[in-house]
Amino acid sequence: MKISSLNLSFKNLSLLLIGSSFLGVSISYGDFYLFHLVLFIYYYFFILKLKYDEYTIDSHLLSVKYVTTLLLVFGWFLISLSWSQNLILGLKYIFYLMCGITITLSLISYISNLNYLNKVFYILSFFVSLEIFISALESFSSFRMPISSYSDISHLFGKSPLSQNKSDIYLFYSSIRPPTGFRWNTNDLAISMVIAFPFFLCSRKNIVKIFGILTITTIVIMTASRAVFLSLILIYSIYLFVIKKKVATISLIWIATISILFGMFQFKESENPRMNELANSVEAAILFLSGEVDFGGSLEWRRELVNNGLVAFFQSFGLGLGAGGSVANQELIGPVAGRFTSMHNFWIELLVEGGVFVGCLMTFWIVSIIYKLFIISRSSTKYDLKYYGESLFLSMVAFVPAAIAASSTIYFFPMWIMFGLAISVIYLYENEKISYLK
Repeated sequence: MKISSLNLSFKNLSLLLIGSSFLGVSISYGDFYLFHLVLFIYYYFFILKLKYDEYTIDSHLLSVKYVTTLLLVFGWFLISLSWSQNLILGLKYIFYLMCGITITLSLISYISNLNYLNKVFYILSFFVSLEIFISALESFSSFRMPISSYSDISHLFGKSPLSQNKSDIYLFYSSIRPPTGFRWNTNDLAISMVIAFPFFLCSRKNIVKIFGILTITTIVIMTASRAVFLSLILIYSIYLFVIKKKVATISLIWIATISILFGMFQFKESENPRMNELANSVEAAILFLSGEVDFGGSLEWRRELVNNGLVAFFQSFGLGLGAGGSVANQELIGPVAGRFTSMHNFWIELLVEGGVFVGCLMTFWIVSIIYKLFIISRSSTKYDLKYYGESLFLSMVAFVPAAIAASSTIYFFPMWIMFGLAISVIYLYENEKISYLK
């Protein structure tokens, strides 16, 4: 095989890896995804490429800002296997990290210029639009993805469907089951949607903007994910206040919203049954979002999981429990509510498993990326880079509170795609500045 054809094949394979990572569990049997097959082939070609390059690693990738931090985190968790309570769970965690970091690095390696970035964006846009369409179908019809936790045929694909009374996000919708899209879990779908949402919101095409606002807001509401819905409100607010600088507009919206809600409450004792039902439904929704109403006891068991993790963390004197340690610790104590062992708070999970070192390192890393994306959103002279900067700035900010909704995002591939896109945009922006100075 010629080196030129090998490089071309590797480039195309990178696109396939990125696309299959977004599809995730949607094309899978049991725990084996299409992504895993592509990943195996990807590494096979990677080794071939290393051989042709005389085993020299691409210095470009290592020189990209923010990549070193990911490698440090991976190295730390590898070392942590020496004190991890459960080696099997530790190795599983390492595998999850390897998958995620590979996705991020493949994006950074592939996106060497703006044309490649646009190509990735168009491919991901197609898959996002398809997931929105499927999620909308699931929200308002009996259709279910075969791998959905609510699908009657999920057992044919090696899955164990959830019973209705075991769903922690089953709300006051009575007979309505939430959508799952390409994800097995409704919270994961909601996070995926909130990451994609800013790309619609920041678009100059009104039809794209309106489509995204209406469909994604509806899907997030239907998932009943409290943290993600609040993240959606955060995106709207920052977009108007920071991106568009519409201080008067956002003030008017908040005043109007509060006034409408206050007016709704006045109908709680109305003799009109329709108005009474509407007022009480709005009140129930607000109490749920504020955490005063806890359907299914989700807040209670989440607090217990976090508390158990933090107790073990302090007993480790800040070193952390190591890779897979939070789950291993909870299994020793016993599953919360008889079934939960995952931390259900990604940021606490990083601290508990990675210790002070990983907790501080990842906090600084994420804050630094968010700040850099904000600078790009304000100062880039290229429309495409400015658009990507604005969108990813909002996505990263919204992801911080939204990540609390998932059981864990270490194996949540859209997060790693977001990281890869963000670092790539920063890299292209830095190159643009250097070219301008020359």
